[in-house]
Amino acid sequence: MPARRGSRATRRSSRDVNERVRAIAAVHGDDDHVYEFYCECSNADCTFQLRATLNAYEAVRAHSARFVIAPEHSLPEIEKVVERTDRWWVVEKIGEPELVEKLDPRSG
Repeated sequence: MPARRGSRATRRSSRDVNERVRAIAAVHGDDDHVYEFYCECSNADCTFQLRATLNAYEAVRAHSARFVIAPEHSLPEIEKVVERTDRWWVVEKIGEPELVEKLDPRSG
């Protein structure tokens, strides 16, 4: 469990970096290559990297309220775990759907 929680900006920053990774990966097409994405948890000090294919990351990003995090990095007070794998978990933010959409780099 992460020791310290950061602001929404922390999660947004990780997601922005992951969007750049995604853009670079997209040049190579939809292959099975594994890329390093950053944990999108709320811990301001988290630097965990998660190995996933571009297709796996895109499946998470299909929902703006979902975030890819390292296992055990969830915060049940503000999110629910919707998927677990050996390498990462997917959480969905609870409440504030307008804010989550607004902070999504893909929402314009």
